[in-house]
Amino acid sequence: MCILLLAGILSFFPKHAYAQEEESAEISLEENIDEFQEHFFEALKQRGIENYDRAIDELLKCKAIDASATIYFELGKNYFSQKEYDKAKESFQTAVNKKPQNQWYLTGLFNAQLKTNEREEALDTGKKIINLNPMFREDVAKVYVGMGEYKKALKQLEQLEKKGGLSFTASNMKTMLEKQVNKKKKSDGEVAEVINQTPKPRVRGDARILAQVEDALQTKSYQAANRLAKIGLNDFPSQPKLYLYNAKALNALTEYKKAIEMLEIGLDYIIDDAPLEKEFYQTFVEAYRKMGNSKKEKYYLKKIQ
Repeated sequence: MCILLLAGILSFFPKHAYAQEEESAEISLEENIDEFQEHFFEALKQRGIENYDRAIDELLKCKAIDASATIYFELGKNYFSQKEYDKAKESFQTAVNKKPQNQWYLTGLFNAQLKTNEREEALDTGKKIINLNPMFREDVAKVYVGMGEYKKALKQLEQLEKKGGLSFTASNMKTMLEKQVNKKKKSDGEVAEVINQTPKPRVRGDARILAQVEDALQTKSYQAANRLAKIGLNDFPSQPKLYLYNAKALNALTEYKKAIEMLEIGLDYIIDDAPLEKEFYQTFVEAYRKMGNSKKEKYYLKKIQ
């Protein structure tokens, strides 16, 4: 009875009233879409000129209209560029929650977790990325190297090699790791004996080789610096300064591509050391300048400023 009564009441409403409501809804939707697109493309434009604050403001306006995974991902990228890594991580995590199988969202989260020194969490994220892209084993291997887990790092590279080969960077890393893992270790008794015979506190194991490479660079003995840095990297593959010093020696020897390769590897091992990071960028600038690549030179110059 109620349904019949309701049907009767509705029959008295003019048909054009429904058409007007539908038309109004369509116009409202179109306005929202237009407004969203306007803010979104403005955000991309502002990011392109490295005006990250403005880009974030525009993206937050987009978020008020449609809080999609894409918007959270773009927010994460801009927060990351501003070195607001906690905010970046939160944004990337929200994007991943919305679309768990998106490789780029996961990669953003992985990078942010590394910057917030959450390496175990980054490894968990990295393993998810490997399921989508097996080549990501190289990035996971670098995390293990940074943690001193050389056997686990080597295992990742060995599995990657079976899947279709290693990049030049991964191949170099694998060679260094094989030497490190296969190097004969002193027994606990031998170590204890060395400690007992040493009257003063021991310094970090890499301090001596770092000092030797620095001396070679200062005296412009670039071949020696190159050789010493490589020796040091066999023992300390996660020491970023050795990659930097090796790159400086290679720049002086006009081996610019190899220098850039060393810088790209070493950059991944820097944690909360802005001066060292700046020195890396400066060495990138020198290499690209000598190669005549002005685009890359300007890119790294901006990172220094």
